[in-house]
Amino acid sequence: MSSGNKDEIFKLALSSEDVAKILEKLGPEDLLDPSDYQLTRHKAEAFERAVFEKLGPADPDLVEIERTVPMRDGHQHPIRITKPAHAPLGGSPLVICFHGGGFISGTVYNVAPYARGLARLFGAVVVAPTYCLAPEHPFPHGVNDAWDVVQWIAGKASQLSATPSKGFILSGGSAGANFVCVLAELAKTERLRPPLTGLWSCIPVLFTEDQASRNTIPEQHRDLWFSRQQIEKTPILNMQTARKLNEYYNADVSSPLWSPFNAASAFEGLPPCFIQVCGRDVIRDDGLLYELMLREQGTKTRLNVYPGLPHCFWAVIPQHEASKKFMIDIALGFAWLLNREVDVAEAGKVMVFPSVEGGDG
Repeated sequence: MSSGNKDEIFKLALSSEDVAKILEKLGPEDLLDPSDYQLTRHKAEAFERAVFEKLGPADPDLVEIERTVPMRDGHQHPIRITKPAHAPLGGSPLVICFHGGGFISGTVYNVAPYARGLARLFGAVVVAPTYCLAPEHPFPHGVNDAWDVVQWIAGKASQLSATPSKGFILSGGSAGANFVCVLAELAKTERLRPPLTGLWSCIPVLFTEDQASRNTIPEQHRDLWFSRQQIEKTPILNMQTARKLNEYYNADVSSPLWSPFNAASAFEGLPPCFIQVCGRDVIRDDGLLYELMLREQGTKTRLNVYPGLPHCFWAVIPQHEASKKFMIDIALGFAWLLNREVDVAEAGKVMVFPSVEGGDG
């Protein structure tokens, strides 16, 4: 679909009858409530661990390693590496995948379902970093950590058994997708070497309700940014929760470390970008506007939208057909980024988000 038609965008929030019935049955345990951020963080970590354990042991042809990486402030942050036991002929693409969690939670296990699938399908080396969390470490601590770890991984690619010339993709979801959009611009201006070859930005958050943030949207497109008003009350991530998360992260909304809409020469000269957006998500229009701006500046984009479905729906209702499609779409998006072919049936087998109790943003 086009991300620039207001009527089409409005209809994206409308849920089908079967989805509406499922969403009506969601209980408090399926909704993000960060009023007690420590409890929220504990529940998110427990959920991510449960998902990881439900996945079971990795296949014998994969290797999973955990280690730490030094940050500029002396912190040692854990990373998790998932890679083939034996690199494919020609080498392994390198994928960095940042976890979500509203900037207040998240672990190396958050992206395990994607990491294993991508390693299997493409022989990729997938690195899952961590970063300092708010509110103890508000903006820009987290994004500074993210940039530090990107530079470290780029410099250690061969030691990680990766061949970035086969593909070097920066990826992440939700809060992690914010880092993708921001760091893509930073990697361009700072001339990261080896250079990024692709981006995966899944349900990114790039604005707040503050007028200063709204003013960063190009005037000709401001009428396309209305999801926070249209979908204020919605399952999983509603506006009350979004406001609290913004308060914890406390970003300078005029900074290029918060949004690429603040960057000089933004959206130009970037690698191809694969974007996923949820139709019934309060931050829906952030991703749609990002895709539109990239496309207008000549950057190749691939956009998947999931009408009527809320933020991180695949983690809450993983057995729904839309969730299975979402996971397969990730494989197809990475195939597009890597200029590779992928078997849809095989992708459906290895790109799986297991069903566990609870949910995670």
